[in-house]
Amino acid sequence: MRFRLKSAAKVNLTLDILGRRADGYHELASVVHTVGIWDELELDIHDGGEISFTCNRTELAGDENLCVRAVQTWNKATGANFGARIHLQKRIPTGAGLGGGSGNAAAMLLALNRASASPLSGAQLHEIGATLGADVPLFLEGGAVLMEGIGEKLTPLEPLAGYLFVIKPEASFATPSIYRAWDASGFRSQNATPQLLEIWNRGDLSEIAGRMGNDLERATAQFSDLPARLIHLLRQCEPLGAQMSGSGSACFSVYEEPFQVHEICKALETALAKDVQLRSSQLFVAPFCERGVEFLD
Repeated sequence: MRFRLKSAAKVNLTLDILGRRADGYHELASVVHTVGIWDELELDIHDGGEISFTCNRTELAGDENLCVRAVQTWNKATGANFGARIHLQKRIPTGAGLGGGSGNAAAMLLALNRASASPLSGAQLHEIGATLGADVPLFLEGGAVLMEGIGEKLTPLEPLAGYLFVIKPEASFATPSIYRAWDASGFRSQNATPQLLEIWNRGDLSEIAGRMGNDLERATAQFSDLPARLIHLLRQCEPLGAQMSGSGSACFSVYEEPFQVHEICKALETALAKDVQLRSSQLFVAPFCERGVEFLD
């Protein structure tokens, strides 16, 4: 069976690090929203276990890619013997805290479920997805979600209407390094999540953006000033709010109207061009979106 589908990015509107478990995972609370920056996948799913994978970014090709691992994990969990020819057109930057790989894995699982003669329930898909990455179940749902535990507990929230300006500098950060820096810092969580949830259902984007917060910004600042510099630039353009997403290195700002974001984009392109470290940054204008994965055919 052939499929064309696309998978979204995400931003963390809050990220509270609440503790470290004995198994090394961190307990967290995070309000996350899918965002309309899209990777596209072309799939041919067939009987027989051969899996081939290509990508417009050759450095991402290989058996360790989450698309390949999703098929292998599906087969192991269900007893199926699906093979697949996979082509990934990658647009979401990697090492950014935008969840692109997790979205790709979610897209693969949903396509495999459509191809299966015995489709799995949503709960079963979530269980398989969580073994591939903490963010994968988020993309199976899409929209706005409260994530708790190590990311496995999801509570849907009313999605937002608004637009984001996203900057990804050339430098990327390794998530384990950021969490190690947090553990070594002795910092305590600012507990932005419960404060945001208090006012979420009012639907006031200005108020919501004003209560965003990401604990890992402080951890990242231990070894890089890039996110702080990007956030400073973004805040000069009078957004409703601005911060780093996930463990970075991408940062974003929030606006109500798309024309505001496009005007900011032009202004920031000029400012970034003057900075040697930032001039190669990738810039995106995108809306909040209600789906993590969309089928195109």
